[in-house]
Amino acid sequence: MEIVKASAGSGKTFTLARKYIALLFSKNDRYAYRHILAVTFTNKATDEMKTRIMKELFILATEPEKSGYIKYFIPDYDNKGRPVGIDEKDVIKELPGKPGQKITLESLADSAKDMLCNILHDYSAFGVSTIDRFFQQTLKSFSREIGQFASYRVELDKDSLVSESVDRVLDAITEKDSALLKWLTDSVMEQIEHAGKYSLESSLVPMARRLKSDEHRSLVEKSGIDEDQAYSKENLSRIRSSCLRTIRKFEDDVKDAAGRVLSLLDEAGVGPEKFYRGFMSVLSGYHVPAPGKPVEAPTESFMSRASDPEQWFPKAKAGAFLNLVCPLICRPLEEFCSLFGFRFREYRTAMVLRDQLYALGVASDLYREFNALMKEKNVLSIDDSNSILKDIIDGSDAPFVYEKTGVRYENFLLDEFQDTSRIQWDNFRPLIANSEAQGFGNLIVGDVKQSIYRWRGSDWNLLDSEVREGFIRTEEHTLDVNYRSFRNIVAFNNGFFPVAAAFLDRQYGEASDRSISAIYADVRQKMPPVPKGEGEVRITFCDARVEPDKVLDTVKMLRERGIDYGEMAVLVRNNDSGAVIAAYLIANNVPVITDDSLAVKSSVTIRRLCSLLSYADNPADTVNGYLASSFDIEMPSGSRSLVDLCESLLRELRDADRELFDREILYIQSFMDEVQDYVAAEGNSLHDFLVYWADAKPSVSSPDAGNSLRIMTIHKSKGLDFNYVIFPYVESVNLYKAGKHWCRPDLEGTSLDEASDGIYDVMLSSKSLQTFFEKDYRQELKMQYVDNINTVYVAFTRAVKGMYLIAECPSESFMRNMPDSVSNFSQLLYLFARNVSGAPETAAQYLEVPGFRDAEEDAMPPFPRFEESSEDDGTLVFSAGGITRDEACSRRKGTDSVMALESGYPSWPLNPRQSEDGTPVKARLVFSRDSSDFFAEDGSTGYGASDRLRGIVLHEILSRVERPSDLKTAVEASVLAGDMDDKESVSAFSMLEKRIASAFGRGWFPDGHSGALVRKEIDIIDDDGSIFRPDRVIEYPDGRVVIVDYKFGRRDAASDRRYLRQVEGYASVYRKMGYRDIQAAVWYVPDDEVLYSDAFGQSAWTGEIR
Repeated sequence: MEIVKASAGSGKTFTLARKYIALLFSKNDRYAYRHILAVTFTNKATDEMKTRIMKELFILATEPEKSGYIKYFIPDYDNKGRPVGIDEKDVIKELPGKPGQKITLESLADSAKDMLCNILHDYSAFGVSTIDRFFQQTLKSFSREIGQFASYRVELDKDSLVSESVDRVLDAITEKDSALLKWLTDSVMEQIEHAGKYSLESSLVPMARRLKSDEHRSLVEKSGIDEDQAYSKENLSRIRSSCLRTIRKFEDDVKDAAGRVLSLLDEAGVGPEKFYRGFMSVLSGYHVPAPGKPVEAPTESFMSRASDPEQWFPKAKAGAFLNLVCPLICRPLEEFCSLFGFRFREYRTAMVLRDQLYALGVASDLYREFNALMKEKNVLSIDDSNSILKDIIDGSDAPFVYEKTGVRYENFLLDEFQDTSRIQWDNFRPLIANSEAQGFGNLIVGDVKQSIYRWRGSDWNLLDSEVREGFIRTEEHTLDVNYRSFRNIVAFNNGFFPVAAAFLDRQYGEASDRSISAIYADVRQKMPPVPKGEGEVRITFCDARVEPDKVLDTVKMLRERGIDYGEMAVLVRNNDSGAVIAAYLIANNVPVITDDSLAVKSSVTIRRLCSLLSYADNPADTVNGYLASSFDIEMPSGSRSLVDLCESLLRELRDADRELFDREILYIQSFMDEVQDYVAAEGNSLHDFLVYWADAKPSVSSPDAGNSLRIMTIHKSKGLDFNYVIFPYVESVNLYKAGKHWCRPDLEGTSLDEASDGIYDVMLSSKSLQTFFEKDYRQELKMQYVDNINTVYVAFTRAVKGMYLIAECPSESFMRNMPDSVSNFSQLLYLFARNVSGAPETAAQYLEVPGFRDAEEDAMPPFPRFEESSEDDGTLVFSAGGITRDEACSRRKGTDSVMALESGYPSWPLNPRQSEDGTPVKARLVFSRDSSDFFAEDGSTGYGASDRLRGIVLHEILSRVERPSDLKTAVEASVLAGDMDDKESVSAFSMLEKRIASAFGRGWFPDGHSGALVRKEIDIIDDDGSIFRPDRVIEYPDGRVVIVDYKFGRRDAASDRRYLRQVEGYASVYRKMGYRDIQAAVWYVPDDEVLYSDAFGQSAWTGEIR
């Protein structure tokens, strides 16, 4: 078992692909890929892994000398690429079918071609998959054993099943169900008594969902409790009685103890107001408590003063009162204070348990209905399917599983292992153990520091230590070279995270089995032999209200350096923050694309349709009926299928507003897909569909904008990188957030002993320190510390060239006192920045953490020197490094070129430029869909046969031209594509060169130094879902936008009007994006005539753009 711990940017995908290819070549089997399984967690990651493997095989098959893996086959081959050093055991000694033969470039290419060809012909057996897909394929083989039809489907939306199960429990209640009816009635009455209001469904549904969570199932299995017994109404009734006794007894005792002290003071004639600042007056609130208000512990200052009689009275009165009062109340006051120790913990714990017992009492009824519902619908919840598969695999050996599935895997490659849940590992472990026992190699790759999905069940402890248990032969490696980021970014992270980890360990305070510093022990990374560049880090502290302004300022600064929007990304902690930033940037003319797709429900047509469907479901609904009458829509009569009803109403809506309907066709298609899927799975009930639709969130993905600024959450950015990362709202990464968790308290020896054998849903917060759930709270606190530093680590390691952090400036008292505890990462970042500004060594001295070096020892980059500056509005800026012009102008590798993957078959071009011996060959065959234009009446063919076909070819040439220097390459591409011959290309080039020179004067073909951004045939999407594609859009640094559409036909008045409306439509979309200075033009290229739009205050016939 090989375990690779790969920090961000250290070549994880390179290593995985290398291992997979090594396994292919190490087996003397042309179908070796059928016995290798590589799994990861998302479809996108799966596609990336497949693409990487196929690409590397293609390079080995065609140009092996250019492959980054060549040294693993020919160790002494020097291609000046990765890796630097090769472990002898990783070198492949011979190729399949060629034992004893030395590997050469030719033999390697031949073997790689065979591998590639075999996989392409048997692609369905190419074992790269998501972990869920693999488990579901395995479980399908056991459908009979689990009591399901083979046609069952996997339900991803478990919450809807749970909600329906609760509805069924409530709907099925009759007078015969006296126990359940009484239980729920008592629940309602008690909640009304305590809270004044109560909703039975809103109380049961959240608890039901929590009962079906992975967290609950895992703790039940670990504890070994009997749920039927623990959650039986009889047992919960006993626990409730214990809780009520504990609560009543404590409240009575507190009331009596406070009353005794006050009574004695009254007898002595000394009122509470005589004491120092009247501190004894608080006892009145305990003696006569407010109705329904729980008892709270006295403040620390009260407890401290109460235990020291010398502090009871002001010094001027101490002599007069102390000797009189002290003998009377010392003991009673001590008894009152003693109640707020063990007894108070019992009381608070009883309060926590009491409030959830009624909801827990329907667990057995819920489970019964949930299982019946899945059986009825022939579905399995994806979470439950993992548990079922675990039971099968636990009781079977690997050969039996393989026999059932029809596939036998010898090697396993597990990617992103830090995101693996415990139950997923339990399902994989027997298969990997079988592989190890047979002598096959396996690979696990992950990084604990990037574990940010614990809320989805992932358990970083598996990778951290537990995965090695049970395997005799394990090798662990750490990839410690950062190939992604520039030097200052790597150096900053090398410095910040050891300090942050040590700070969190110190703030946590308790010794634990695994400290955060130990988890981050491998965080410091080296630079490759040939570093990329210096890079820039900038930290801005400002008022939280102006953080969007600071984001915009950063974007403008980068644009002034000539950096495209497409190279920038804004990372946020949550979608709400992303929406704020997106709205602000759009309002300031910044093109933005977010990962939040366009909601189908945002369509006006769909909202109207749903209103009509609601009216059809309930004709008494006059509000929705108004829409039908206002559009003069005749509602369909008689029963009909849901699909037919929707189609009928959509036809009515189309006739009522055809223009809107046509613009929103994408939304309408997506909605009808949802309807079709619902009907196929759930049936034809209109009412049930409307209930489903109320919670559904379908979306239409927006087109890839190519050169727009990306805004996404940190969780979605994992695995990606961007040249320039802007991370605002750093303060939104809190150290701890209170939340509900399943806990099993140790209650033996308390008045709540009867509740010991149960698992309870508890809100863990600082108040939990006053209960018997303190241990659970401390554990959750530690886990959230790790979660949140990992979240920051993922955000800080996405940047390649520049990282720009924007955080709320701490309070004045915080900055003045520099405290030893923080509540969020903005404060921690401030402490770090303040202490490293000017002198890198001071941070290590401040937190007593080693790790800063002045020399590049072991290829570690030295910590950069940060300079501090301030702005007029109180903003503090700490900056290090910078971006050179060459670095700013260099684009991300791979964005400007496309690599063609050719077939393994021999192929011949239809229009070869030359024969094999170099003799020119005339065009033999051209395929074109424009056949009527291709053959002219005079016998001529191709480009010169018609004006229309000539216009299409010239239009295609211009679509490839960004700058004047691109024209030659664009014309050659049309010749190579068979669109024109050499003679025709000369005349085309001459004409277009003149027209582009003329347009250059108008600023339409700017050079690379102007700072203008050119978009060529890029989709733009209107707010109603309509998609447009202007030929050319030029965005200037001063905010101006020019839209140009090429035309090659003859001009006439009708064409002018039509084309002007077209470009005005484009301009309208840009206007909605927030752009203000917009100019649109129709360019008749052959005659170099320009028609300007006057839709936004521009003259239609001037020759100059204003």
